[in-house]
Amino acid sequence: MAQNVYSLNVVGYINIPLVEGFNLIANQLDFDGTGTNNGTANILGTNLPQNSVVYTWSGGNFEIASFVKLKGQTAPAWTANYSLNPGQGAWLSIPAGAFGGATQLLTTVGTVDTGALVNPNMASAGGFSLLGSMVPIAGGLQSVLNYTPMLNDSVYQYINGGYVISTYAKLKGANTPTWNPNGEPQIAIGQGFWLNSSAGSVWSNYFIVQ
Repeated sequence: MAQNVYSLNVVGYINIPLVEGFNLIANQLDFDGTGTNNGTANILGTNLPQNSVVYTWSGGNFEIASFVKLKGQTAPAWTANYSLNPGQGAWLSIPAGAFGGATQLLTTVGTVDTGALVNPNMASAGGFSLLGSMVPIAGGLQSVLNYTPMLNDSVYQYINGGYVISTYAKLKGANTPTWNPNGEPQIAIGQGFWLNSSAGSVWSNYFIVQ
């Protein structure tokens, strides 16, 4: 008799487009399903151009690792392995000329986190957090990805070499706040962004694959 089979883990991959120069990316997969091995070296792998640099944000400071070939090494390796957990954003710098001016893909692999999710990368005291969605879905930050904004929250997206900024504010004469001046932020899969939020802001979501 045929039986229904349910997977406890959903394993997949994400292709993140990269250009030469700075890219604001996010990790949305748990590398090996344990929640303990989401370091930059595992998430980014070893197929990036030599002299690429990743900048993660922790406690109000950048942690910087480079992909270089040191004296005595036969191949490039990351100089450090900082945390890049699901829902955490990072800057990734690609050296000029490495892609010949084209766009290349960074492929990340891992397990999709499911169930009730609370992004642990939010700054508990407020201020700037470097984030991505814990759920690998694209769409509106509020309407699709379920972030409940607080008044005067601002989102900074790095698009085409510059910031696009949207603030959740109540305009003069309006009864309710809206995202201004660029509308609700639309977050792509694998895209990171800065969120400047008030103390106590929480980003909760629920994701299930059936």
